[in-house]
Amino acid sequence: MPRFLPALCLLPLSISFAFAQAAKDDEVFPLGVVEVIAEAPAKPAPGVERIDLETMRQHDRRDVSEALNLLPGLTLQNIGQRRERMVWIRGFNSRQVPIYIDGIPVYVPYDGNIDLARFGVDSLSQILVTKGLTSVLYGPNALGGSVNLVSRRPTAPFEASAYAGFDLDREGDTQGRRAGARMATRQEAWYAQVTASYADADFFRLPSRFSPTANEDGGRRENSASNDRLFTAKLGWTPNATDEYVLSYYRQDGEKQDPPYAGRAAGVNARFWRWPDWDKESLYLISRTAIGDSATLRLRAYHDSFYNQLDSYDNATYTTQTRPYAFSSLYDDFTTGLSAEFEQRWSDAQVTRLAVHGKRDVHREIAAIGSPQQHFIDRTTSVGLEHEWKPSAAWTITPGVSWNELEGRQADNLVAGAIVPFDLETNDAVNAQVAVGYALGDDARVFGGVSRKTRFPTLKDRYSYRMGSALPNPDLAAERGTHVELGYEATLASFGYRVALFHSRLTDAIDSVTLAPTACTAPPCSQLRNIGEQRNEGVELSMDYAITDALRVSANYTYLHRENRTRPEILPTDTPREKLFASVGYDFAPRWTALASATSESRRNSATNGTRVAPGFTVYDARVRWQATDAIAASAGVRNLSDKRFFYEEGYPEPGRTWTFQVDYRY
Repeated sequence: MPRFLPALCLLPLSISFAFAQAAKDDEVFPLGVVEVIAEAPAKPAPGVERIDLETMRQHDRRDVSEALNLLPGLTLQNIGQRRERMVWIRGFNSRQVPIYIDGIPVYVPYDGNIDLARFGVDSLSQILVTKGLTSVLYGPNALGGSVNLVSRRPTAPFEASAYAGFDLDREGDTQGRRAGARMATRQEAWYAQVTASYADADFFRLPSRFSPTANEDGGRRENSASNDRLFTAKLGWTPNATDEYVLSYYRQDGEKQDPPYAGRAAGVNARFWRWPDWDKESLYLISRTAIGDSATLRLRAYHDSFYNQLDSYDNATYTTQTRPYAFSSLYDDFTTGLSAEFEQRWSDAQVTRLAVHGKRDVHREIAAIGSPQQHFIDRTTSVGLEHEWKPSAAWTITPGVSWNELEGRQADNLVAGAIVPFDLETNDAVNAQVAVGYALGDDARVFGGVSRKTRFPTLKDRYSYRMGSALPNPDLAAERGTHVELGYEATLASFGYRVALFHSRLTDAIDSVTLAPTACTAPPCSQLRNIGEQRNEGVELSMDYAITDALRVSANYTYLHRENRTRPEILPTDTPREKLFASVGYDFAPRWTALASATSESRRNSATNGTRVAPGFTVYDARVRWQATDAIAASAGVRNLSDKRFFYEEGYPEPGRTWTFQVDYRY
């Protein structure tokens, strides 16, 4: 039985805070939005869900992974052996759900993943999420949805803000500190903005009920320090009311330790890993140019790079690298791309959009110090056509189709210390979608549709030996998914709610096939192949009710059923069947606000054979904020109020009770 009832019963007992200042609609960077619709910015297109800046601040969500966990249908994943935070959308993982910054794809070219815990939210105005019905204008690989991080832009001649804060564990020891600042200006024909932030954690403390294991004695989590530094800059030129040209720069420098496995499952070995470098840098140019009175051309050109060093050590002293599994690995990857979108508005009822994407992924790897550098290069092309038709004031029908191609250009195989080329392949795929919306007056609408989407295999999928336990498969083809969705959303006075039913069928899914142990150098041995058929289906419910001007309640619930139809004995991993999030916000005195929240999730498998299971949990957070003046505010809160022992992956416990404090200044 899900543990949701205790969460709802105890929720009113711990009330936290409601943040003061939201990101105004004109602070949203419009060139960063992919799906441009005729409706007001405050009302996303059907099937698009939004997390705005105010909501992220209300709930003290400091990075993108934490912010996304507020939405129904989205589930956090902690890849414990890599200390990477990912999200699943309706049972689709991060390789099947691309991440964008202002419409620019951001990922590690080699494996398609990205650690969302490394991305702060200070420079964002909102996060836009699509699920099964994702516009073909996004380009390739949006099999299970998309996440677009939309940046901010200035609205006043001078803007400035800053914050500083720290975290204490349950014993009062300082375990982390953070600070950030933003300065910006908006002039008649140009604007500029810079942001910088810093987050440093010495450790995190485990819950008091944690029982010591072979590699973790409790208390301060072993090897759990991290450090992140973020800098962004934006320079925009607005020569007239319709055109805009923006140059943006993004720099993320990080380092992190990786806590070792702290469970008791047989056959799971601890890894003693550290990343002295986890750096990402992006430079992109985005433009919007009006062509006559009825057409618009949008361009995006970008260069995104990723540098990573992983050091694997012999043991928990983190000093020697003499054993066979000890190594230092270097990734030096980059992506260069260009996309163009042309929009023709034939009338108020007819709009056609054509999008063309091209990018080149380069992965450069030194598997071990002293080995030759291997090069892997892919080229991806996508052409998408979408037409928005409004046959009446109530109806909106949007069909779309796209063609995508993945061409392998170079793949180096390291054999006995020498480079030998892999065979190269070219894949193509056709995507199609029809999305429909029907307005029931001004305050309610029905939405739904059918889509056929694909995801190309990554470089790692096709060419990795996985440390001797797998054989590469350059012939891997695209995964294919069919989505059906039906939803309803409405606002009745101060009460808003949303219901969505979804069903997804995944074919040609990339699945692992067991091979003879002698085929690999470090058995057991396997190979990835296009053999899988899966089903993901469920329901999402959400509501938001302003009981009074001072009291607000929000909640969302997700039920997700996943099934491997090809091999039913293989259990789905990393997603709970049920998830509930609920919060209560209350302005309990002048200049004082509070908010409490609870997150409940049912159990999840951490191994496909069911031998590792992360139990269900309920976690409570609370926060209080005092707006001392119009410019200065202070807040205090607690995460994991009950010091609950909980896991996103078995063997990798999350932090216990943590006290948070912060001071904000806004000009």
